[in-house]
Order: sequence, then C-alpha cells, then structure tokens
Amino acid sequence: MNTRPATLAAELEADLDRYPDQRGEILLEAAVQWWHAADHDRAIDLLRQGIDLGGEDGGNARVTLAEILFDLDRDADANAQLDALRRDRIDSAAPYHMAAELLEERGDLQQALTWFNMAVSRLSDDETAERDTELGFLCYANHVIAGRHRVRRALELPPDDLDDSVQSMAGHADEFTRAATTPKPPREMRVLFWPRPEIPRAHETWPQLVETIDADATIAEREKANRDLADSGIPRITMVPLTVAKLLDHTIRTGGDPTDSDTRLACINEIIAEGHAISWPPPRNAPCWCGSTTKYKKCCGRPTT
Repeated sequence: MNTRPATLAAELEADLDRYPDQRGEILLEAAVQWWHAADHDRAIDLLRQGIDLGGEDGGNARVTLAEILFDLDRDADANAQLDALRRDRIDSAAPYHMAAELLEERGDLQQALTWFNMAVSRLSDDETAERDTELGFLCYANHVIAGRHRVRRALELPPDDLDDSVQSMAGHADEFTRAATTPKPPREMRVLFWPRPEIPRAHETWPQLVETIDADATIAEREKANRDLADSGIPRITMVPLTVAKLLDHTIRTGGDPTDSDTRLACINEIIAEGHAISWPPPRNAPCWCGSTTKYKKCCGRPTT
C-alpha cells in the first residue's frame, strides 16, 4: 500500500464529524486517496456512503465509483452505477457531466453524448445566463456545452443550434475553435505565484511587477481564481512557487529580464523540473499551497475563504 495517500485518507476521515456540512466532499476526497493507496475496498465503501447522501454529492460519488469499477475491469458493475444515476434523476448537471467526460475518455462517444445531453438539460437558468457575461466562455455551462460539441464533432454529426452557440459566443471564436478541434480540453494550467513571505520582498524588488504588499488579498484572489478555473473544467492546476532569490538567480544565469513574461515562463519550467511544483488543491490536511505552513483546510481551503 502507498502510505502517503493512506495517511491523507485517514486524516480526511477524521474530519467527517468535525465538518458535517462537507461530508459528501470529504467522503469523495478520502475515497480517491484510498484508491491511490490501492485500498479499493475502502474507497468503494466510502463512495457507497457518499451515494447514500443523495443529491449532487451522491451523484458525484456514483460516477467516481463507476470510474474505480471500470479501472478494476468490473465494467458491468460500473455501468450499473451509471444506470442508477440515470434513475436517480438528480437536478444538478455536475454528476451527468462527470459521467459524460468519463465515457468520452473511455472512447464510448455515443454514450458520452447521451450524458452530455442530460447534463445540458440540467443546467440552471443562472448557470446558463453566465454564458452572456464578459467571461462567459469560462463559465461552467459553456464548458458543458463545449464538451457536447466536441463529442458531436468526433461523431461527425452536423452542428445544431447549441453547437453554433459555442462557436459564436461573446467574440471568443478563437477559444471555441481550439476547443472544438482538439480531442480534449486543456488538461493542466500552470500558475506562477509568490508565496506569502515573498510578496513584500518581490514588491520591494520589482514594484512594477508586484504592485502590492497585501499578501492576504493577493493570495485570496489567487485561490478564487483557481476555483473559477476548476469550475470551468480545468482538471489539473499546478502551482509554481517563485521566490525573489530564484528569479534573481535565473536572470543572472540566463541574462533574462525578470519583468519579461518569457523569462518567467522559462523560470516556471525550471522550478517544475526541480520538483518544486504544488498540485492544487492540496489535500485538506496538507500544508497550504500559499506558504503559510498552516493546513489547507484552515487556511485558503476554508469554506468561507
């Protein structure tokens, strides 16, 4: 057994009584960690507890259970979970969207399209209305509809009105053209950031690059932006911590300009190669990504953050 995921899973389970309003989320996170630890029986047990909660949390647990069962070559059991989700008739689009992407990843495009259609039909009026905002191309509803469009193109179906709305929204044709012509949406977003202790130092060194010394506000904005990215469908966000010393060292060695984006991009790649990148969100009991040394659940991961 991989001990690190098992330790995190046990810590998550210990939080179940302390955070009853987040029970569904915690059960799902703990189950995924047990899955990574190769304790499939424990993962399945927690997911069944999540299913019993019903609603969106229960639906998300069903899809995750189906994914594990597919991974264990128990296809009939996995499909039975998806059939049960269909019968549950949950109002939220999220579980149906998860199922659609799971089936798309498995190459079952016809079934994926069916589930994308179910997800679209469950988008709320508020979610759909977000498509008409300035950043509508990043909203959750548009991500669901773009996924449907992607599968329809792969099946060589003629575009319908919903497909056309993806291509023509809010002057962002380029973004949608890329989404429609690639087999999958972006799998990773890499974000360069200054840890809390570095923000005042960076401001003092490069005020034109780091305009504020307000670490709390800067970190809170970054956490919110990450959550928005995750809601838009980016499945993996990698945080790359930058320090003044590291950027100075990099620019001295390469002759680059620290205020130039290409220089910072090269520095990102160097930091990642050195193994210092951080996956977001970190486990609830792991140190927060922001550099505070406090557990994520008590820092940027707090529900009120």
